[in-house]
Amino acid sequence: MQDYRQTLERQVQERTMALQQAMWELDRLATLDGLTQVANRRRFDSYLMQEWQRLARTLQPLSLILCDVDYFKRYNDHYGHQAGDLCLQMIAQAMDKVAKRPADLVARYGGEEFAILLSQTDRAGAEQVAEALRWAVESLAIPHDTSQVSQFVTMSMGIATMLPLQHQLPDELIKRADQALYLAKEQGRDRICHVPSGHVVAISA
Repeated sequence: MQDYRQTLERQVQERTMALQQAMWELDRLATLDGLTQVANRRRFDSYLMQEWQRLARTLQPLSLILCDVDYFKRYNDHYGHQAGDLCLQMIAQAMDKVAKRPADLVARYGGEEFAILLSQTDRAGAEQVAEALRWAVESLAIPHDTSQVSQFVTMSMGIATMLPLQHQLPDELIKRADQALYLAKEQGRDRICHVPSGHVVAISA
């Protein structure tokens, strides 16, 4: 009787653990982009709010880099959607290796756009990461015959850095990074721009 009870308890424990692991895996998959295996937009939005609130309490900076693959529609049209998917996967993997601190987050923001959230990172630090990301992508040397800026796949990047405040929402951070990304495209793509104090400035080309 005692042996039977112990066996039953062990089986219950094993099944409970297996169920917990399955639930953890489902949670993980729900926050990953299916194609690139980096964080998805849902995870990005959640983490952005979490870090914004945390850094508002500690009065530390938060930086965001928005990245867009240059002339990606032309790439897809020329090489095909399978090649386009592989291109995005390679870029995501390269970015994930650069933004590797525990608090960093690389996410697929939508389509050919990626977002990198850098906690406790000032503008200078964000610029260094952006340059490293740009170099990592260009080092992949993915051919892009229909690009107007390079024979290989390149990226345009916009950086914004803010000191989060508790009475603010992080929407302004996204807005500033988006403005910087827009300028990077307007100035010819394959470059990095940032937004200091509401003014957009080019960093590198």
